[in-house]
Amino acid sequence: MKRRIVVFVFVCLFNLVLVNGINYVNSLIGENNFLIRLNDEPKNENNNVDVPVEEEEKNEYNGEDASKITTKLEKYLKKTELEGYASHIVSSSIKRNVNPYLIAGIIMENTNCKVECSIIVKSCKNVGSLKGSPGCFGGKYKKYDYLEDSIDDLIDYIYDKFISNELTTPNAIYKKYGKDSSWAYKVSNYMDKIKRTK
Repeated sequence: MKRRIVVFVFVCLFNLVLVNGINYVNSLIGENNFLIRLNDEPKNENNNVDVPVEEEEKNEYNGEDASKITTKLEKYLKKTELEGYASHIVSSSIKRNVNPYLIAGIIMENTNCKVECSIIVKSCKNVGSLKGSPGCFGGKYKKYDYLEDSIDDLIDYIYDKFISNELTTPNAIYKKYGKDSSWAYKVSNYMDKIKRTK
C-alpha cells in the first residue's frame, strides 16, 4: 500500500513537473518568437512602423526638365485644337517612361493639327487614330469624350506595343505601327521642330 502511495505521489510530482516544464518551455518559445518578430522589424528610434515612401513623380525626361518640354510643346501647339494639352501629353508620357517628343510627334502626324486637325480629332477627340468602340460615326476609329483619355490611350498603346519591346524611335516603330517610312520621317521631323522651339 505504501508503495502505491509513493508511486502515486511520484507520478503526481512527475506530472506536475512535466506540465510546468512544458508550460515554461512554451512561454520561452512564445517570447522568443516575439523577440524574433521584433528583430525582423525595421529599427526606428521612435518605435513607429516605417511607412514606405511613394516614389516621387518624375519631373524630367532624359535629363530635360518636364516644364521646359511642356513650354516648348505648348508654343508649338498654339492655335490648334490641342492648345492647352501640352502639360498632359508631357506628364503622362514621362509617367509611362515614354519620350514626350515621340508622343507629340505621333500626335501631330496622325492629326495634321499644325495645318488643320482632322475630323477624327475635332468630332471624336481621337489623337492617335486608335481603333475601338464606341466607333466614331459608327466606324472603326474610337470615339472619346475627352482628349486626355485619347492621349492616355495612345501613350499606353505606344508603351505596350513598342517601348516595352525596345522599339523607341519612329524608324523602329513604323512597320509594326502599320505605316510607311514617310510616316517615320514626318514624326521625326515634328519631334525635331518641337525640340528646337524657342
